[in-house]
Amino acid sequence: MTGLPSTSGTTASVVIIRGSRMYVAHVGDSGVVLGVQDDPKDDFVRAVEVTQDHKPELPKERERIEGLGGSVINKSGVNRVVWKRPRLSHNGPVRRSTVIDQIPFLAVARALGDLWSYDFYSGEFVVSPEPDTSVHTIDPQKHKYIILGSDGLWNMIPPQDAISMCQDHEEKKYFMGEARQSCARMLVGRALGRWRQRMLRADNTSAIVICIAPLRERGRWDGDEELVLNLAEGPSYSSPDSSSLSPSRCCTPPLKVRALRVSFLPPLAPWSNQSSARESAILREAPDLTVCII
Repeated sequence: MTGLPSTSGTTASVVIIRGSRMYVAHVGDSGVVLGVQDDPKDDFVRAVEVTQDHKPELPKERERIEGLGGSVINKSGVNRVVWKRPRLSHNGPVRRSTVIDQIPFLAVARALGDLWSYDFYSGEFVVSPEPDTSVHTIDPQKHKYIILGSDGLWNMIPPQDAISMCQDHEEKKYFMGEARQSCARMLVGRALGRWRQRMLRADNTSAIVICIAPLRERGRWDGDEELVLNLAEGPSYSSPDSSSLSPSRCCTPPLKVRALRVSFLPPLAPWSNQSSARESAILREAPDLTVCII
């Protein structure tokens, strides 16, 4: 034990689906990508980045950090939030005369649990735990995939490549009887392969893929990692136990990927038009939600 504040923070992306509404919240560089088919006559599905990474070099993030007394330093080509830490040889209370080391530390501007970044003068965390949030209406006729991924995935596989890989994988799986593994397992496997090819130590590589079923039958779903998300009827699923994930079309790799936490809850109730305030209240109170967290 060093006696220093925790440095074991985490990024997070959260997707909550209720009816046709998708609520997204995120901190850090875990991202959410939506696959959109603009023309039903064209098989192309384009990637839309729902989230923007919270990087320290972004003007609004840098301004916030510096406004709280923090700073950003570029180290080896990467901008990092500085940890202002008393020199390790220091004992006793921190005084004006105490030597403070400035350590370029974290490559994201927002995260959960980075207690080291607390600034006693402002009473705020320089690495903010406050998420960006957004609400989206999902149309199953045009929206085909929702991918949640950690930075280890997106550092190796660009969003458009990830969507195209899922589309190709699904066609082989459901229409040609090939490729038994889930889309998420496939993406993680390919990302890890690229890390190895570049002879780099892989960053945390986690993925959740939600394949949105259109109103017409899309194929046969029989994988042990799949949940069918049909916005007209709600998801079909089996009850999860403590040792394994529920069968899911929200294609999730095994829990060997420690950052992955998935919860599939009862079928969704139809959404009715409400004011923004009412939507917020429903989201807080309703137990019948589909939740994905990475």
